[in-house]
Amino acid sequence: MSRKLKWGIVLVAVVLILYPFKTTVAPEQHFLLVTNDMHPVKDALIRQIWQNYSLEFGGHEEDLPTDVHGRVTLPKRTIRANLIWRILGPFASIAGQGVHASFGAHYDVLLVPGHGTKASDEVARQQPGEYMYRVEL
Repeated sequence: MSRKLKWGIVLVAVVLILYPFKTTVAPEQHFLLVTNDMHPVKDALIRQIWQNYSLEFGGHEEDLPTDVHGRVTLPKRTIRANLIWRILGPFASIAGQGVHASFGAHYDVLLVPGHGTKASDEVARQQPGEYMYRVEL
């Protein structure tokens, strides 16, 4: 093998090992918040919590309000990490947490209680691909 080809292979390998590839932690989700009699709830806060335990030490959360039709779209959450950290990250999790270590992507969605919410007079209809929460006001 020629010297240039060897250096080319080494360069490509280094780039692939160090390039921060994107990974999805939480998918985009659509929610509809309604009362028990199907009236949309405006200005309710929906909390999205996400973390990739193999790649990061701390979690994230964001509260998003519902619109006048009781809908909110939670955006797709991603993280970038290179191959070295993808291999070493789980070992770092074990070193820090021991037998309680978690791995991989985890996310959750919660309704934030105690926020000033109002029900609309209109009647809501669930759309395809939309999750529906029913609440009592």
